[in-house]
Amino acid sequence: MSLSRKCLFPGCKNTQRSSATLFKIPKEEEMKGKWLDFVRSHVDGELRITTNTRLCSDHFTPDCFDNFQRRQLGFTDSPLLLLPGAVPTISLPSHHPSGPDSHPHVSPTSCPPLPQSQPPTRETLSQPRSIQKATCEVGCQTDRIPGKRSVATQLSKLTLTNYRSAGCQANVATRSIAVGNIITPSPSLSSTSVKRKAVSDVPDDRPAKHPLLELPSFPESVTTTILVDPDDPTQLPSMSELEKTASEQAPTKPPQDMVKYLVYEDCLLELFKSCPICSSVCTVQSYTKGTFISVTQKCLYPTCLYTRQWKSQPLLGSTPAGNLHLSAAVVYTGSSFVQTKRVLNSMHLRTFSRKMHQNHVDNYILPSVLHRWRSHQTSLLQELKQGPTVTLGGDIRANIPGRCSKYGSYSMMDLNSNKVVDIQLVQSNEVGSSVHMEKEGLIRSLELLERSGVNVTSLVTDRRTWVEQLIQEQKPDIDHFYDVWRLCKAISKKVDAISKEKDCHMVKSWQKSIENHLYWSASSSSSEEETVAKWTSLLNHMQNVHIHKNPLFPKCLHPPSTHKRKWLKPATKPTYKLKKVLMNKHVLSCVKRLSPLYQTPVLKGFRSMIPRFAPKSVAFSYLEMLCRLYLAALHFNENSILTQANTAAGEDMVQDKDKKKDHASTEYVAELMNLLFNEVIHNPVPFVAELKEVAFPGLLCSQFVQSETTEAVAGHVSTFGCSDDDLTPT
Repeated sequence: MSLSRKCLFPGCKNTQRSSATLFKIPKEEEMKGKWLDFVRSHVDGELRITTNTRLCSDHFTPDCFDNFQRRQLGFTDSPLLLLPGAVPTISLPSHHPSGPDSHPHVSPTSCPPLPQSQPPTRETLSQPRSIQKATCEVGCQTDRIPGKRSVATQLSKLTLTNYRSAGCQANVATRSIAVGNIITPSPSLSSTSVKRKAVSDVPDDRPAKHPLLELPSFPESVTTTILVDPDDPTQLPSMSELEKTASEQAPTKPPQDMVKYLVYEDCLLELFKSCPICSSVCTVQSYTKGTFISVTQKCLYPTCLYTRQWKSQPLLGSTPAGNLHLSAAVVYTGSSFVQTKRVLNSMHLRTFSRKMHQNHVDNYILPSVLHRWRSHQTSLLQELKQGPTVTLGGDIRANIPGRCSKYGSYSMMDLNSNKVVDIQLVQSNEVGSSVHMEKEGLIRSLELLERSGVNVTSLVTDRRTWVEQLIQEQKPDIDHFYDVWRLCKAISKKVDAISKEKDCHMVKSWQKSIENHLYWSASSSSSEEETVAKWTSLLNHMQNVHIHKNPLFPKCLHPPSTHKRKWLKPATKPTYKLKKVLMNKHVLSCVKRLSPLYQTPVLKGFRSMIPRFAPKSVAFSYLEMLCRLYLAALHFNENSILTQANTAAGEDMVQDKDKKKDHASTEYVAELMNLLFNEVIHNPVPFVAELKEVAFPGLLCSQFVQSETTEAVAGHVSTFGCSDDDLTPT
């Protein structure tokens, strides 16, 4: 730095050798203009700006510096650092001290003299510093004796007692400013003069030394951990105190987009044991609520008293964001809270109770799922309304159909786009028995499509006679077809049973050919009669007869066979058994209704994915079961258009089944998270009102009359099949 650099302000004599810090003029035009306007307001003539132009720290207020407090306490020797956007406002120099070493009225190298008329006594020296008439500079470590002077000695009490200083020209009586004990001068402590230059001959431009602060000794930092039961309402009001500071620590990112880490408690609290200002020990108190922890730190040093409150998560009102995020992640991904909590507990990770999780689910998560599904369903129905033809496939999923299933979910899928357009959840007590749930689900789904203006042209279902009857009576304009897979599965089971009988083992070799012929007959025919003609030709083909009597299919289309096969012989047991299975009236009537173009294997894939979101082993309420079905549909629809992966050469990528990775897309989870944290959590009223509009039946036990306790005890039957009266000893 050049020696000619000094403060630009008129009348200010601070240079680079002064204790004040010099700052460059900002290069930014806006800030540069503010600085120069401040200086020009005190200059009459022209202001000359050069590369050496500087402005000292005496013209800035203390809040303009980043390290002003640390310099005041003497914990740093670094120059003052300006905060971004700081503007000079003080015109008089030395308006505030630039650091702990700048005292304009007291010399940093000597203590002020006591009045000559009153020599120091033991009583005056032992008085508190606040009531002594003479003050002492904190940079000096000795009390001055009248008539003598000290040359900036920094000697300890032990040094003054046993040694003599070559730089001290006087006998001194020392006193520790931190303790206040008086050390009387000893006659043996005379100082020998040393030849050296006079102090006045050497310019003392060095910055003054910082005071030595003797910190009192404190015990180890006290850590108090307050564990709060989330279900205890008496302990929740303390969260209102945390809400007051939530706005002061506003996150820079939305909570759902922040990256999270696993932090151990001891490692976390270690950060708060020492004060960041004076490095003293602190008291640390922690408050926990589920995955949330708040730490309050207070410094024990009396002149510092630094305090702060740190929170591990943003607060959304009185709800910690991490607690809500964990509950939402469990539901949105189709996981189980019980299993998730078991995993977290095995790692000793703090979590919350199932009651709090259910509170999040009922008030925030389920309303967000319902709103997201309805908006998605509306867009799908709008696309169907614009299409010329609509072909749908329907099927039901129940736990144990016809016996004790509680719910039946009827799914309706668009077979052109392979997307689920509607799901109807039916409870068994709504229709009297679980066997009627499929019919009720189909009726509700067709009514919804009709209200939405969707014109259904064809429908593919399984082989239910009542479905065909319902379509003919109520929806005659819809073409109803049977799914080939259902009929193929039923026939294949019977053929496999025949192959296990005596003298029928050769039937097993024809099982796969029978299945392929059924699919070919349905897909290659233009009418119901042609489908039946192709199917009935199968029995002749297995007997090596390839010319048929039906004019719609007079002969087989395959070339002459060159390899030997085990042809069936006429009038044998295998031929008779197969004819009875393949050519009965019920099978032929079903073959007529087979779908020639659209099949429902994709719908079966959706049904197989539902247990991932709603497993049969877990009991859900009606609304939670419905929303989990909607989540399964959102996941399936997002991944229904995935294309075949290709290699760098453009060929289809084939992976081993055991090494196959899950490339499923989960963008719907991010959309649900954004909806939850950006809209639902701030105003859940309209979303909850939308959820309450869903008509759901009562509990299954509501249809039974609760008996009296005495009647229940009297009718109790023990394990041995007798009543309690029969077990009474005689």
